[in-house]
Amino acid sequence: MADWRYPGAPSEADDNPCHGCHECGLRCSAGIQMARDEFERILAHLRASDPHQVTRVLEQDKTVVWFEDITTEMCLFYDVARRRCIVYPVRPLVCRLFGRVEWLPCPLERPLPLLPDGLAVVRAYAAQRRLTFPEWCTELGLFDLRQLTGERP
Repeated sequence: MADWRYPGAPSEADDNPCHGCHECGLRCSAGIQMARDEFERILAHLRASDPHQVTRVLEQDKTVVWFEDITTEMCLFYDVARRRCIVYPVRPLVCRLFGRVEWLPCPLERPLPLLPDGLAVVRAYAAQRRLTFPEWCTELGLFDLRQLTGERP
């Protein structure tokens, strides 16, 4: 599969034109699908990260209460305590598109550069086989959290 990064896309937090803004984090819901190569990059990133921090975030209760009885389930990789993504440098394409395509605008209406040919990129990406992170783990036999963090069972 092609590299789905696009010109001007932040690949590291230091390159982020949002300068520490986490308002898109409110859109980080559970069930995001990703292509196999994205899954593999995330897995490698998790294994290279501090296993205690990864375990802390992955084991968090991801249920967020919005209003009275209205709740949402946040993304597995969203650190609800620190309001940030633990896989930000290798996040899936859909996460990289926030604020970069007209149909996923910046929630603060910042004038960020739009992805040229965004619709074509999304169509090509949609043709790829995509599963959620837990579905990829199940398919590949990764059932123990310690396997994700590189710790020994």
